[in-house]
Amino acid sequence: MSAMRWPTSLQGRLLAAYLAAWLGTAALVGGAVMLYLRGDPMRWADHSGAIFAMKLADALGQDADDRLTVVPPPEAVRWLIEALPHDFGYRVFDARGRVLLWSSPETASGWTAAGLVAQPKEGPSRADIGGQPMRLWTRAAELPNGPVWVQVGASERLIALVHSGTTMRLGGAMAVTAVLSILLLGVVQFFVLRQLMRPVRRLSREAMDVAHQPGRRLRLDDLPAELQPLVQTFNQSLDSVELGYERQLRFLADAAHELKTPLALLRAQVELGEKPAVLLEDIDHMTRQVQQLLLLAEVTELHSYRHEPLDVACVVDDVGRFLQPLAARHRVLLRSETSQPPSGLQGDRDALFALVKNLAENAISCSPAGGTVRLSLSPSSLVVRDEGGGIAPAHFEHLFKRFWRAPSRRDRGAGLGLAICEAVSRAHGWRIAVRNAQPGAEFTVHFGAQS
Repeated sequence: MSAMRWPTSLQGRLLAAYLAAWLGTAALVGGAVMLYLRGDPMRWADHSGAIFAMKLADALGQDADDRLTVVPPPEAVRWLIEALPHDFGYRVFDARGRVLLWSSPETASGWTAAGLVAQPKEGPSRADIGGQPMRLWTRAAELPNGPVWVQVGASERLIALVHSGTTMRLGGAMAVTAVLSILLLGVVQFFVLRQLMRPVRRLSREAMDVAHQPGRRLRLDDLPAELQPLVQTFNQSLDSVELGYERQLRFLADAAHELKTPLALLRAQVELGEKPAVLLEDIDHMTRQVQQLLLLAEVTELHSYRHEPLDVACVVDDVGRFLQPLAARHRVLLRSETSQPPSGLQGDRDALFALVKNLAENAISCSPAGGTVRLSLSPSSLVVRDEGGGIAPAHFEHLFKRFWRAPSRRDRGAGLGLAICEAVSRAHGWRIAVRNAQPGAEFTVHFGAQS
């Protein structure tokens, strides 16, 4: 026999879970009730007998002649006393053991003497009355002429018979109720779950359409609160995928555009028999362009970053040593100044190296011979300052655009350095500010809340 399979649909699973939970609860409650009823019949009867004795004691009174009176019991109890006088009855007696009132004249001899104990304790007891083993329940009552005691009795055979019949009827009623409840609950839950699952089915249809309609997102309308974070995360993932795709397309277009002209020039130079030194210089320029393009593609992808504790002062020193030959060729002094390095920074060391290197390279290329480029490090920022001619006001808005180069630049840069710096800063939550410093320009990397 194959194992029972769990429903594959969410609606089916929820419905099965509801029904299983209800069945388990019903079985547990029904089992507990049946276990209680199938226990000792006397314990079950003690509760009902004690209640009847209490009600009978509360109904006692005296008339004008000081005779004991009692409010007639309910019709069902009167019928039981009349039909089974030897199996059910009651009596009232005083402190001296005199029976003042009893349930039926037919049982007077038994109820007035058998098992009678003067001033008995309240609660259940046992006695033989009229040849029948009886279960007695005693309750005291206070009257104007003194205390009396009420005893209600039922034969053990009557208790067993009533207990058996009640158990059978209750068991049958519980079984019928369980079946009807399961059917009703199943129908109600089916329609309720069908209504609740409408947003999920709508999401499934929209998710299939997203693949064929770029830019479309799943709607949050009428969604349960539990599903909204999932849909928001899904939409954000789609945004990231599309953004990465657009970046790759832009990268390919930029690379093709920037390499097309140098390659054509290089081919023409080769055909004209240009000197090897000139060819090598052009090849170096193209190599740098390719490296900058690859670096820009890498720093714009957040998943490529490896975050770890950063020693910014060490990175700045490494950049200074790396660019020292370039500064010497331009006859520029490169100085590192650290008042107090930042602490607690997290980020990608290679990306930070690229950021500092590109800022310092730009500063060196813009500084005149004999000038100084300063890399100043403080607890909250890094400042790179040159002593060049500064930045024209009209050029500020173009500084961080890809492939943009100032007309006054002396070198043959790719125009990607500041775009790389801006991408690295944004990925780390930092901010780059730029201003003219008289003389020169000053770029400041604010480490913000991380520092």
